[in-house]
Amino acid sequence: MNARWMLLAGVALLAFTAVAQEEVRTLLRHDNFVVFEAEEGERVPIAVASLRKAGWTYGDNLTVEVIGPTSERTLRQVVPLGEQRVIEYQAQATGTHAVRLSAGWNNATAQVQDRPWALVAWRDVPVNICSAMAPQYFKVLEGLERFKMVVEASVTGEGAAVRIYDPQGNVALERIADFDSAETLEVEVPEGMDGSAWMLTITDPEQEGLNLDDVQLYLGPHLPPFLCEDPAWLEPFTAGEQYQPDIIERVVEIGGEARLNAGESTTLTWQMQELPEGKVYALRITGNDVDYPRELMATLNGGEPFAIPITGNSTSATFTLLIDRDRLRLGENTLGLTQDPGGGSNVVVASDARILIGERIKQFKGY
Repeated sequence: MNARWMLLAGVALLAFTAVAQEEVRTLLRHDNFVVFEAEEGERVPIAVASLRKAGWTYGDNLTVEVIGPTSERTLRQVVPLGEQRVIEYQAQATGTHAVRLSAGWNNATAQVQDRPWALVAWRDVPVNICSAMAPQYFKVLEGLERFKMVVEASVTGEGAAVRIYDPQGNVALERIADFDSAETLEVEVPEGMDGSAWMLTITDPEQEGLNLDDVQLYLGPHLPPFLCEDPAWLEPFTAGEQYQPDIIERVVEIGGEARLNAGESTTLTWQMQELPEGKVYALRITGNDVDYPRELMATLNGGEPFAIPITGNSTSATFTLLIDRDRLRLGENTLGLTQDPGGGSNVVVASDARILIGERIKQFKGY
């Protein structure tokens, strides 16, 4: 662990101590994934428990599967309802391993006992808790100005109190609601609080007519999709190059806003004064109201058409799309934009288009 991260983790631990004093177990339901790192041949103890859901009678046992770094299932065990077990897993390859926990309609707990581990909180693999969740930490990447989180407690009468704490232990967001439909929570990141661990708690709403039971959640697209019970555990899951800040050396503005009705096209032009070799190139563009695939199509210098990703109905999103240097040319360049009317929508808007040149640029197409 590098010295900078040790310092950040220490500060986070001190700031969060007053918030997370009481030990709480995270009760999982349905499908969840836990990840850990292991070297080939290492023995990894995975402690699990298969628990009955309160007073309800469900017959589901807990199924535990381990998926190795090569995406092969390397272990499968069934833990009968009411039993606890420490599974001694021997890693068959070096790298990141995922544990799938399928509890059905009952509950489960899980813990990797001898190393950092994390719950996966990604849109395609959300966290499903039931009745209790221990405080969880997540990494806000360096340079991030805001982030999102999605929470849902879709059963009527069930809700949650969601609180997000900044690295100093201050409440950055509090939302107490029934969350009957998926709700996106957005948080501004104050200057100097990026590149750090933040904390999330989900507790009983303590409101008449609401109680904490089933809650599904996942982290937004600009956050590493990992939740840990210890902020120091985040490092192995968030240290990869894909989570490092961009190194952008030059930004070339393309043009202003392009507003396109059904079937309309437009062309933006700009000048490239140089095309240095050995660099990463990307197109960054903001779309609005792109609500079906291929609704907003683009071409660079008359080349192969490509789609600007979906933003959502009446919403905006900014995407970064990696491009080959060969698609650009010295002198005048063109960006063609077309609204494809096939999906039945009307207006789309493209704005703030620019070419990025640098040493490291992450591609972002949304989810």
